[in-house]
Amino acid sequence: MEKGQPVWLRSTVSRWGWVPALVHNREDVVIKGITVLRVTLRDDPRSASMGQVEVSRSNSGCLSPFYDQDMHRSNEISGGDGYYADIEPFEIVLTIDIESAERDELEDIKIRDQASTHQVIGGVDDLIGLTHLHEPAILHALRLRYDSDVIYTSTGPILIAINPFKSMPLYTDEVMEQYRIQGEMGLVAEAKPKKGEKKKPVVDMGKRLPPHAY
Repeated sequence: MEKGQPVWLRSTVSRWGWVPALVHNREDVVIKGITVLRVTLRDDPRSASMGQVEVSRSNSGCLSPFYDQDMHRSNEISGGDGYYADIEPFEIVLTIDIESAERDELEDIKIRDQASTHQVIGGVDDLIGLTHLHEPAILHALRLRYDSDVIYTSTGPILIAINPFKSMPLYTDEVMEQYRIQGEMGLVAEAKPKKGEKKKPVVDMGKRLPPHAY
């Protein structure tokens, strides 16, 4: 857990139970002959919605470290929906076991992936592909997918389905045909056109369709 490392911090201010934070500082300290890690966490300024905010100033007149020079916070982490916008700036100092921190076995702090460069919503179609597979990472991926109307996610051979509470065009004959072809051929191919219809490519050859109940 290095300085600048993005993490998830367990917190009651979020209904998901976790908030994004950054490791602002870390130092080894000796307490009663035992070396432990003292970590300072601050809220991640990328986690709130864009807009003007009230900025606190220190005695030196400098801007708060939680905001940029334009007094803006972005919504990069939440996927653009400002989900963490109402989280107040915070700074917390924790003393933790060094070995547990290195193994990412802390109960209240979990390593957070850097901003995803993947084209897949939520970073992965299969949760096993997450770099860090733990509760906040799973919840975050599922929330991003759900907010984008992607209700199916794989976790190995298991399919996770989240009720969208609305009608969605996921079970049409055309969709069923696409998955039938993938199941028979192992790869996505071109669906056979109905009589009188032109041949339509489903997706690029060789790419698998996203998780589905089919």
